[in-house]
Amino acid sequence: MGDNLFVPPALVQKIITNTIQSIDPRDSYPINYFSFIEEISRFAGVEVPTIYPGLTHTQLLQRMISITTKPKNDIILLAPDKEIYDIIAQNQKLNVQRISLMDNFELDINAIIELAEKTSPKAIIFSSPHYPTANQFDEGDVLTLARELEIPIIVDESYVEFGKYSLINQVQYFDNLTVIRSFAKAWGLGATSSAYLISDPKYINLLKENYFIEEIPPIHILATTHILQAPYKFVELINNFIVERKRVIEHLKILSGLKVSRSDTNFLFIRYKNEISELYEQLCSKGIIVQTFDNNQSFKDKEKSILVTLGDTATNERFILATIEALETML
Repeated sequence: MGDNLFVPPALVQKIITNTIQSIDPRDSYPINYFSFIEEISRFAGVEVPTIYPGLTHTQLLQRMISITTKPKNDIILLAPDKEIYDIIAQNQKLNVQRISLMDNFELDINAIIELAEKTSPKAIIFSSPHYPTANQFDEGDVLTLARELEIPIIVDESYVEFGKYSLINQVQYFDNLTVIRSFAKAWGLGATSSAYLISDPKYINLLKENYFIEEIPPIHILATTHILQAPYKFVELINNFIVERKRVIEHLKILSGLKVSRSDTNFLFIRYKNEISELYEQLCSKGIIVQTFDNNQSFKDKEKSILVTLGDTATNERFILATIEALETML
């Protein structure tokens, strides 16, 4: 349930139900793909030739990497970042060159450029707003990379609706910048979601040459189109969530032993003064499930860190109270 805990399920269910009832299920193509791309163009404010739609952001990542790299090429990934990037690199037999974030979780621009000059990678991929540290990278830093590196810069903006800016309007100025966005997180579509990427037309044409575009299920397209044509209720929910996120952070910051990082996502990255295991068990015993970083993530103080997805006010209040009770028990 980590994608979205604040959009009421009934709202999305109504959209899907109305969508199904509006079509003849025997019709394979109740909407054409060009119309769908035009809706994305209007919504995102970018030109049609720069848009390529897909089913998920993971699918689009895989395809973008496949057309820009070959087996045994080098690719730059951040530490930490989404595990799926490593999986894609492994599946496509790429050599991963890893660079750590700075202590403030920002991009180390000089280190990235130096690594690129040393290893000649074919692409760099990262999420911004970033997983798991929850911050959106400085826009100037990302654009500096696009300006200085003559390789594809692929930015996963899955959480961008919770952040301060999007890079999609910058793509027109950089022929090596690709931005991938999804309707799974902020918009609550989840299992009926779709995604799209914005890139230079040369990459869009390569994607069309290598992959069929007519593969997104019609229900996904119609449900997404409904939101594209009338996003206002969802925008209101997102804005309310951002206010609620600020309230939760302010409450947690006054609790002894916790350090809450700035969040530009729908989750919080929290560090505790000691190892997190006891606090984790305490929260679990109270019905609060949070994420620890025991597996493949590699970053400073990971054994003291947790990630928690925020939801509506009632859900968040349960989390705050459970955290207070857990900390008191541990004194």
